[in-house]
Formats: sequence, structure tokens, C-alpha cells
Amino acid sequence: MNAAAIEQRRREIVARFGPWTAHNIRLADEVYTMAPGIAGDEVKLRRILQSVADLAAQPLAGLRVLDLACLEGLYAVEFARHGARVVGVEGRAVNLAKASFAKEVLELGNLELRQDDVRNLSRERYGSFDVVLCLGILYHLDAPDLFAFLERTAEVCQRFAVIDTHVSLVAEETRVHRGLEYRGQSYVEHAPHATAEEKASRLWASLDNSTSFWLTRASLYNALLHSGFTSVLECQLPPEPAKPEDRVTLVAMKGRRHELTSAPLADALPLEVPEDPKGSV
Repeated sequence: MNAAAIEQRRREIVARFGPWTAHNIRLADEVYTMAPGIAGDEVKLRRILQSVADLAAQPLAGLRVLDLACLEGLYAVEFARHGARVVGVEGRAVNLAKASFAKEVLELGNLELRQDDVRNLSRERYGSFDVVLCLGILYHLDAPDLFAFLERTAEVCQRFAVIDTHVSLVAEETRVHRGLEYRGQSYVEHAPHATAEEKASRLWASLDNSTSFWLTRASLYNALLHSGFTSVLECQLPPEPAKPEDRVTLVAMKGRRHELTSAPLADALPLEVPEDPKGSV
């Protein structure tokens, strides 16, 4: 399709499903899903792409990437355009229609899109991946689902997962999973009596749970540890100048625990990160 035809199709998608909300994808010269210029998640995309490329230490075309809750497809499309084999999973048909449009226009045969609830994630269902992207979804899950989701993320992840999420700045509530305590706070996703249609229309909220649970930084680190990741790094560069205080980009590495030979006594020290004694992190 030429640029005029792509723009016409884009207008038809907007008329049917509404405008793109965050993923500004260049489809052709001067044809973007949202608008020419920086209009959505472009700055975050730069951070995620560079982090994955640096940590993978190999051509992106050699990676299998899973994008969980892929929204309108920006991250899945970007990695596919670099040659990676990508699977994008999205729960809302409206978002998936927009991602599918970009896939079609850009002729990305190496991008597979599936409509599914990320809580259904398993190796049996999806296989395994070098890199798992968990961007903007963890804080929409409630306990105990968020703990099961992290465990399943580790299950399908062979090398590392990139997690961009809100964290709680207060440790006012406790949740228990597999006998271990985690701290954080509840967040309202939908009104208690919201209908299924109302929940579906709120594109930046959970699929169905009325509340979610935001873990503190320490509890998130510990949940990743207990899910099977061996180290957790925080990304600061490339920068995201407008990133709020309660949001982080983490990389959780899936490795093998190594025992110390020169300082073996340190192996007996706890791996868990303690909560701030004042109740905030």
C-alpha cells in the first residue's frame, strides 16, 4: 500500500475502534498511527530496545521475544522490525485490531498476535522465549494472580524479562503467597458494580479485577527472586525524563545461582531485600 492508502485504512481503524492511545507507530513516510512527532511511548521504547540489545549481546534477529499485554503493538512491532521472532499477547480485541493493522501494513511475518489473558501464560501454551517484555501490566493484577503471573513469566523466560511497572511507595498492606509475606497497597481499577462492557471500555485498566495490588520495590524484588530470577537490575539509561517516582524499569535475569569460593560465609546471608522499617521504600 502507498502512503495515501495506509492513511485511509488508518482512518477507518480509528472510526471503528477509536484512536490509538499510546503507541505511535510509523507506518510510512509522514504516516503514523497517532501523529508525526513524539506523541506516545517513543521514549520508553528507546529505553526498552537499547536495554534488550545491550543485555542480549547478540543480533536482535536471533531472539524470540514475548510481549505480554502488548496493547497497540508498538514494542512487538519494533522488535519484529529488527528481525526478532515475536509473539504479542493482548486481552482486548480493540487493541489487538490496531496492532494487527500495523503488522499487516509493515508485512511482519515474524510477528504473531494472540488475543488472550496474560494470566493464562504457561510454557505449555506459549513455549519459551529469550526475552519477555512485561510492560505496564503487573500493576493491573491483583493478588494472588500477580504472584502466579511472575512465576509463569519466569517459567517461559530463558534469559531475562524486562518489567516496567508502578510500585507502591508505602507498605501499608500485606499479602501472603506460598507462606511468604509481601507488602504494598491496593489500587482501584474499576467501580465495584462496573459491568463487563464498562470494564472492557477502560483500555488502560485491568480486564476484570476491580482492584490491583502494587508491590513495594523490596517486595517486587523478592517476588522476582522467589519466582526463579537470580538477579534484578534497574535501568536508568536511556533516560525517561517524565517517569514518575513510583514507576521503575527492571531487568530480571534468569541465571544459575553461583556459590562463592573466595568468601563462602557470605552464601549464608539472606538474598531477600528487607522492607524499609518506616513502611516506605
